[in-house]
Amino acid sequence: MSPRTVAGGRTFTDIARRAQIVQCAADAIAETGYANASMAEIAARAGIAKSVISYHFADKNELLQELVRTAVTRYIELIGPRLDAEDDVRRKIRAYITASADYMVVHRSMHLAVVEIAFHATTPDGRPRLDSMPLNAQENLEEILRRGQEFGELGDFDVRVMADLLRTAAHQTMTLALRADPALDLTSYASALAAIFDQAISPQPSTP
Repeated sequence: MSPRTVAGGRTFTDIARRAQIVQCAADAIAETGYANASMAEIAARAGIAKSVISYHFADKNELLQELVRTAVTRYIELIGPRLDAEDDVRRKIRAYITASADYMVVHRSMHLAVVEIAFHATTPDGRPRLDSMPLNAQENLEEILRRGQEFGELGDFDVRVMADLLRTAAHQTMTLALRADPALDLTSYASALAAIFDQAISPQPSTP
C-alpha cells in the first residue's frame, strides 16, 4: 500500500475531498431543506463541478448514506466517553442529555441535515429513510436504567417508557426547540431538561 493511500485504496486527498462534500451537503440540507439541496447546490458550496461529486459518490443516495454514517460516528465519539466517565446512573442520564445538546451545538449543520433526511428522504426502494437510520446507536438506555433500578439508585418506573422519553427529549424535543429559536441557549435548555428527568427517575421518598 502506497504511503499516500489508506485502506480501500483512497488517497488522503480523496478522503479530504469526500469529507468536504459531505459537510457541504450537510450545510446545504440544513440551510435550504432536503428538497432544495440539489447536487448542483452542494457542488457550488464545495467550489467544485458536479462531476467531482460523481467521482467520489455513485449517486445522491450514497452521499446521504455517508452523511448519516458520519453524523452517527461523530455522535458516538462525543457521547460515548461522556457516558463511560460516569459511574453514577443519574449522572449518566444527565450526561446523555447534555452531551446530546453539545453534539447539536458543535455539529449543528450535520445534526439538522440528518433530521431533514430522516423525515423527507426515501431509500431507492421507496421506504422512508428514517426506518433504516441507526439513530439510537450506542445508547443502551434501557440497560443503564435497569441497572440503576437493580442497585436501588433509581425509582420504580417502566424502563422502556422512560428510555423512549429520554430519546425523544434528546433527539426531538431539543431539535424542535433549536429550530424554533436558532438563538436558543441549548446548553441551559439541556441542563433544565436533565434536571426534570433527574427528578423523574430518582427514588421517591416513602410515605408514612
